[in-house]
Formats: sequence, structure tokens, C-alpha cells
Amino acid sequence: MKRVFWIAPLVALFALSCGGGGEKMPWEDELGGGDSGTTPDGKTEVSVGQILPAWSEGELDIHFINTGRGECAFYILPDGTTLLVDAGELKKTHNPNDSSSDAPVAQKPNASVRPYMVNAQYIKHFMPKGKSAIDYCAPSHFHIDHIGDPNAATETAAAGYRKTGLMALYDQVPYLNILDRSYPDYKEDATTPAMEGGTAADWAKFVTWGVKEGKFTGARFTPGKEQIVLVNDPDKYKGFKILNICANGYVWSKTGLAGEKSGVGNPASCGFHLSYGLFDYIACGDLTSNPQNRVGYYVRDFIGESHLDAFKCHHHLSANAWGSQMKAAYFNPRVIVNMNFYMQQPDAPLVREIMENKNKFWVKDFFTTNLHPQYHTANKDAVDKMTGSEGHIVIRVANGGGEFMVYMLDDNDLIFKVKSIHGPYKSR
Repeated sequence: MKRVFWIAPLVALFALSCGGGGEKMPWEDELGGGDSGTTPDGKTEVSVGQILPAWSEGELDIHFINTGRGECAFYILPDGTTLLVDAGELKKTHNPNDSSSDAPVAQKPNASVRPYMVNAQYIKHFMPKGKSAIDYCAPSHFHIDHIGDPNAATETAAAGYRKTGLMALYDQVPYLNILDRSYPDYKEDATTPAMEGGTAADWAKFVTWGVKEGKFTGARFTPGKEQIVLVNDPDKYKGFKILNICANGYVWSKTGLAGEKSGVGNPASCGFHLSYGLFDYIACGDLTSNPQNRVGYYVRDFIGESHLDAFKCHHHLSANAWGSQMKAAYFNPRVIVNMNFYMQQPDAPLVREIMENKNKFWVKDFFTTNLHPQYHTANKDAVDKMTGSEGHIVIRVANGGGEFMVYMLDDNDLIFKVKSIHGPYKSR
């Protein structure tokens, strides 16, 4: 079997670069869906250099898939329900010697493999046994690093949308339900700002086509609602919940919806609060401006100061990603995960401020998917404060939500071996 793992990356990369439809890929029998090794107390055994064992029922997995070209987060909920948030596909060329702020990081595993195919392989590898479709797809907003880049598309579907990002990924791993901030009409109205992004119109065509043809259902992502629910065995995991907390500028509060219609783009991002027993997690796309600050108050009011266990950074931890009211509300995650693609991300002064416990921050560990080579040189002190960088990041929450681990996985091939292990963290 050891020889298989040496050969598999080459086979996988060749197959990926050739594209393909939804058929079974040649590497799946060797790499996907294996049994997890467990200890006598039922906990999964994991070691550095090993392929990360599969999800087990009762666990919560949050996978931050790194292609260096867009955000993509894949969730396996305790009963095996699956959720996909974003799958971007920026078409950029990496130069390791370029130190300009907008210089892109290296593409992973390499520039010959389109990001949507890397996302497809990753998801198929970790998908619970017996499942071939994703239960929920909920893009945070319509920018190209979250739903796809028209410059990366090489094919246009019969329905008129260009196949990139989430729209290309659908051919490999279909979605059963779609939630976004503008369904069903995709036009600006009294409550929703206009769509923005190079493939926003393509996304609208894709969803309209899919719902009409009965491929999946569609719904508007609405703050204050629980629209992402367990579909396999909800009664067994009553301590699990996902509450929509923001979209289109509105944020859920103690008195109901707060705020007003935001501007286009990042401030309109959708976000949610996931809770599992004592474990609390927030993810809100590229949220900025007033909605971002209101989420700080949401955490204060509904989770409690210094009780947030894990947080997916707003806006790739750019300079505007940690608002003044988040600081005032003692927004203090135990673990921070960041997905980023450019030289200036994560913002080095902000990393220093967070990790040096200024403004009452209290952060245990900080993980980021990418660092440009020139970032290491320019910001060595900020890099030294990080717990882990450059790889896929996995949060695995134990059955019941009482504790969790963080794993970084090697992103230089398609084997998904563990680079580093962090935890256990006790949920607060």
C-alpha cells in the first residue's frame, strides 16, 4: 500500500488537469472514505504524517480547503449532514519575488490543477460514506474569490452560466439545497443590495436553472432563521444548531433584526452561528463595516465575552476585518482561522494587535492557509506569533461538543496528510 501513496498524487493531478464530469475518479478507492482508527475510549487516533482519518458520526468537522485561489469551507455535521460555504477560483499568476501588496500567493497544489477540481477531490475524499451530494450550499456573497472567476472558466453551460468555482464544482459534487442572500429574483429591492462580482449574473442563471429543472431547491438566506438543519438524525443531536445571524446588512439581535440594507459586496455577506453543546463558532464571509460591528455585539449578547471557541476571519483578516465594536464587545475567539490569497493578508499590524492581547483580545491560537514568501521576510515577528500557516485547516469537534482539535494538512499534494496537531481545546 505504501507505493500507492507515492503514485497517487501523480495520478490524481493528471486526472484533475483533464477535467471530467461527475464520474468516480481513479484515486477514490485508494484515498477516500477509509475507516477511522480509534482508541479504546472511542477517540480517533491521529498522528503527524498520517492521512487524516475520516469523520465519525457524532463529530463535527469544519474543513477549510486551501487552493490559494479562493475560500472554500466544507462542513460535516454530527449526523452526516453536509454544508458547503463558498468555492472561489481566482485566476492569478504567482511570483515569489513580487512584494507588492496584491501579489498572489502560490496556487495549491500547483497551477496546473483548477481550484474547483481540488475542492472536488477534497470533498469526495472526506464525504461521509454513502453520500454523493452536498446537502446545503450557502455562498457568503458573490465575489469571485467566493463563487468563481469568469476568467478561469473554459466552458459555458447550456443554461448560459460560465463554469467556474461553485458552478463548475456542482458537476463533480451536486448540491441539494441552495441558500443565498438574493434568491429568488436576484435584483436589488427594499431589503437587498444589488449583486456584485464578475460571475454574479452567472450565479443567478445557475440557481434559476437548477431550481426550474428540479436539480436543487433555492431559498433566501434570512437572519434569525435556522435554515441549515440536520437532515439525517436531528433528534439524536438536539444540542446542535446553526442560526443565521447576518445578511444584506442586517444582523440578528435581542430585539430582532438590527441595521439596514448594506452597500453592495462585503458588508452584505451572509453569516451564521454554529453551536454544538458548549462549542460556539462564527463565520460571516467577508463582512465589514457596520454589520461587522453588530456581529461583535451578537457574540457579546448571545455567546458571552471570551466564550467564542472558534472564528473564521472576516475578509481574509485584511486591515478592515476586525471592527472597533468587535473590540469594544470583547470579541475574543479561542481559535482563529483565516483564509487568504495575497501578500498583504493577513494584515500584519492586526495580527500583532490580536496576538499581543491588546484591546482585551484573548486568542489561544491563530491559523492561516497561506503566506506569500515575501510576507515571511517583511513580517517575521507577525509570522512568529502564528500557530500554523500554509495548508488546509480542519477543526474537528468531539461528539457532544465538549472539546475540539485543530489539524493542519499538507496542501502540496492530494493525499491530505497531517502537518501539525493542536489541542485538545476545551469548549467554553
